[in-house]
Amino acid sequence: MSTLITGAAGFVGLNLTESLLRRGDDVVVFDARPDLPSDATDAFRDLPGSLAYVRGDVLDVDAMLAAVTEHGVRRFVHAAVITPGPDRETRDFQTIAEVNYLGTVRAIDAAVRGEVERFLYPSSASVYGDTSFEEPTLKEDVTHPVPNAVYGIAKYAAERTALRAHDLFGLDARVARIGAVFGPWEHPTGLRDTLSGPMLASRLAHHGEEVVLSRPGPRDWVYARDVAGALAAILDAEDPPHRLYNVSSGIRWTMQDWCEHAAAHDPSFRWRLADDPAEANVRFGPRDRSPLDVERLTSELYRPRFGLAEAYDDYRSWIEERSDFWTRT
Repeated sequence: MSTLITGAAGFVGLNLTESLLRRGDDVVVFDARPDLPSDATDAFRDLPGSLAYVRGDVLDVDAMLAAVTEHGVRRFVHAAVITPGPDRETRDFQTIAEVNYLGTVRAIDAAVRGEVERFLYPSSASVYGDTSFEEPTLKEDVTHPVPNAVYGIAKYAAERTALRAHDLFGLDARVARIGAVFGPWEHPTGLRDTLSGPMLASRLAHHGEEVVLSRPGPRDWVYARDVAGALAAILDAEDPPHRLYNVSSGIRWTMQDWCEHAAAHDPSFRWRLADDPAEANVRFGPRDRSPLDVERLTSELYRPRFGLAEAYDDYRSWIEERSDFWTRT
């Protein structure tokens, strides 16, 4: 059974691709970039699954449909996205809306016409927007999304459109709202403007620089391998009880916790909290989003395996095996 992943050369896409290949699945990568990063190509080469790479644009529905038909795709994961910061949002407003929303509409069209068995849309906790700070936890069936940026607005419109396609066309569409993800294969792609705190801290330490935090930075951080595991579980489930799942760790810790743990295990790791937030080299927004409620996911499909300590050990091992591609600015 083949799975097509759009945007598979990106952060979440690479983790899901690796996870599926590792267990022997056939994966079709559909991405606008010429190829996977060379490190990923090397790492995936000896995995038991098969990998086919199709270069294409998610605004080209015929190209996606051709990939679905040619490779006998039965499962379709639409992970292609532009994740902008405020500057890009101002500069590329129309492009972001077109790729993030219209690209999803066309992916749905290709999936329907290609008669795929399941369509999975990795969405984002950003869709909760203004309500992210009003409740102790953010629940799929309780918290009302009020997205407040073009990224979140387009993601929310896209996920609702995917779910509507079930009623209109019989498409078995599922949505995963992903939280603050970090871990293997995160790198500057040119399409994701805000990199995670653990990645930025690890990169600074790799270059021998001191990590300076603007503030502790609490998040319900979720390790990339757990995101891939949750997405695979949603793909695999014969008849998941729900069409929408929050995907996060269910555990909240701070970047200060991460740095303290890193310093305890690596004497060369230097860090501090900034006296003046302007001097920080790892920054966070002005407010801290409430954690995602993951009871629906953990009780029905997948229980995360990586807490802070487990994630730190695995991430450090991964970093030691990689070239410097992930550290480039």
